Amino acid sequence: MIEIYMDLDHARKTVLARVDNSPEYPANLLSDVERIFGEAISPEDAVVQVIQDVCSRGDSALRDWSQRIDGIVPDPLKVPVEEMADIAARLPGELDRCLRLAADRIRNFHSRQMLNSWSTDEMGGVLGQRVVPLHRVGIYVPGGTAQLPSSLLMAAIPAQVAGVREIVVCTPPSREVGDVPQLVLAAAHMLNIEQVFQLGGAQAIAAL
Repeated sequence: MIEIYMDLDHARKTVLARVDNSPEYPANLLSDVERIFGEAISPEDAVVQVIQDVCSRGDSALRDWSQRIDGIVPDPLKVPVEEMADIAARLPGELDRCLRLAADRIRNFHSRQMLNSWSTDEMGGVLGQRVVPLHRVGIYVPGGTAQLPSSLLMAAIPAQVAGVREIVVCTPPSREVGDVPQLVLAAAHMLNIEQVFQLGGAQAIAAL
């Protein structure tokens, strides 16, 4: 049986009671925030500070925050198309085949989701539905402890299938050395994405 609350005071103590959903952050995270920002502020306030700075100072702020947060100054911010092509060319054959197989399967799946525009004059006047893609999308591909080309494939391919004209990608600066394949850049080249920026975290989202 559903309980009916006839007493407002009772309701305030039960169904209308406000629960404190404030997140509890790990001590090491709060310590990192204090070290980077020079004061003990919440992660939310830290993100707001980064976004506001990027909005006001542009690329200079992106470089500054990348240095302070990631310990790397991306140079250049935008990865040259030639560099992505070179990385893709050096990808081991089996790895290249795996990326292409994954891309083909993802494209095949999302091609089946397409919605079509339609119209009719059978109900009086002209009625219908017009389906159009977004002009541009921004994709954030996480990095750090692992490379995630799958995140790029599963976000970019549906956009391409839908007909999005411009795709911009942000992914954290690479700390790799030598000729270790940089899978995200190789996947971007495979998808003919030319706008890839070496940016991570809140500064990347602000840039997008």
